[in-house]
Amino acid sequence: PTLMLVPTAWLTPSKCLWPTTLAHSMVIALLSLSWLKNTMETGWSTLNPFMATDPLSTPLLVLTCWLLPLMILASQNHTATEPVNRQRMYISLLTSLQIFLILAFGATEMIMFYVMFEATLIPTLIIITRWGNQTERLNAGIYFLFYTLAGSLPLLVALLLLQDHTGTLSLFTLPFSHPLHLSSNADKLWWAGCLLAFLVKMPLYGVHLWLPKAHVEAPVAGSMVL
Repeated sequence: PTLMLVPTAWLTPSKCLWPTTLAHSMVIALLSLSWLKNTMETGWSTLNPFMATDPLSTPLLVLTCWLLPLMILASQNHTATEPVNRQRMYISLLTSLQIFLILAFGATEMIMFYVMFEATLIPTLIIITRWGNQTERLNAGIYFLFYTLAGSLPLLVALLLLQDHTGTLSLFTLPFSHPLHLSSNADKLWWAGCLLAFLVKMPLYGVHLWLPKAHVEAPVAGSMVL
């Protein structure tokens, strides 16, 4: 249903654009509540070999689905004076953000999680730099891009090393592989590489300088995503 939001945004008449996309996204948000059913008892609920839900990812997926109608509500007045094509592109970027977040939180392969986790950079960067409020929005976008990329590249290296050591990156089979003991300094560096991408996003003091700039310059929807 989320993928269908993109043609909805481009094919809907301009007068009905915002109510139609809001209604469509609200239906998706309501349907997502079904994922919350018996999450603690069932553990993994497999949707397909690459996507599944568990008690940790389910609330994040539901939150992602509810974020889109709230972003559309918050952005309607902000973009009302712009050309219709820019409004359609704005909604398409918000939709692509939701798609990437759903694929990231529902992924069972860690490389798929990494790719989707980083793919959210692209629409967020476009929203900040194209629809930002101030003249510093390009600077804020550059800060956001380079801090996040610099933090995530060690995670990619760490995942590739994990693949080499265990032979799998599937969350289904990884718990049954040979455990890592984290005894040497290299192992501790590997663990720090795994954490760094998330510490930048949190953000940890010292790697947080991108966040005030991005929040100030981004439109309301951009801040809601961040």
